[in-house]
Amino acid sequence: MKNIILPTDFSANAKNAANYAMALFREEKCKFIVLNAFGTDSATNSMLLQAAHPAYEAARANSQNSLKEFVEGLSSSNTGEYHSFETVSKYNYLARAVNELIKAHDIYMVVMGTQGATGAKERWFGSNTVTVMESGFKCPVLVIPESAGIKMPQEIVFTTSLKRPYRIRDIAPLTELAKKHKSIVRILHTQDKEPDKEQQHNKTVLTERLSGVEIFYHTLTNMNTEMAVQCFVESRGDIDMIAMVNRKHSLFNSMIRRPVARSLGYHTRIPLLVMNRL
Repeated sequence: MKNIILPTDFSANAKNAANYAMALFREEKCKFIVLNAFGTDSATNSMLLQAAHPAYEAARANSQNSLKEFVEGLSSSNTGEYHSFETVSKYNYLARAVNELIKAHDIYMVVMGTQGATGAKERWFGSNTVTVMESGFKCPVLVIPESAGIKMPQEIVFTTSLKRPYRIRDIAPLTELAKKHKSIVRILHTQDKEPDKEQQHNKTVLTERLSGVEIFYHTLTNMNTEMAVQCFVESRGDIDMIAMVNRKHSLFNSMIRRPVARSLGYHTRIPLLVMNRL
């Protein structure tokens, strides 16, 4: 059985992400852990510092009642004997609450929605989704944009620089999804010069790792990864999911440039699968 975390703020976007997850794993035994992290905004922090405070009890009760209504409102066509639900209400920041569940359970994946951001908010603050995506959890995070419909991945673009070899476990979620849905995986290699021997070797290793999956290689030059993915997706028009392996960045790097995962998390209009290399 797969344990899958579905964070929710009870929005239509969160509901769409939950329905996408149920459709993606249709006829697979799954327990969906529907999580609501409440009471961590600046306006309520001071009131809720103590669990015994009446405001905490009211917020917790509201969270639990809303979770029950949220699960009851999910698409009945995607539920049944294969899917079960557990609701979890936590007074915590979302990323911390997700991490606690990952440590306590054998979590296969986190699936959540994102609304994106613009302007100063995008540059400086980010969203809960991007924070979770960049947290480096041991399980993958699947991000479902608010504009994405319930469409299974027939074609997936996997972006890579081929500068490092991938272990089987690094891309196992991609391999499993591609085999389950008979997806074509289009490997997008971004480069500024001809591949060196190490990159050629890593390409051979990647091909072996994706054995049993129909793959095609594509190369774009003189573009950063975000721009390359956007151009590729827009030019083809038939990509249903973007996949990438995210590596933890040093503090210095995070200060001078936005990680690719963060950029794609804001701008993609189709589901984004982030697999963390630990």
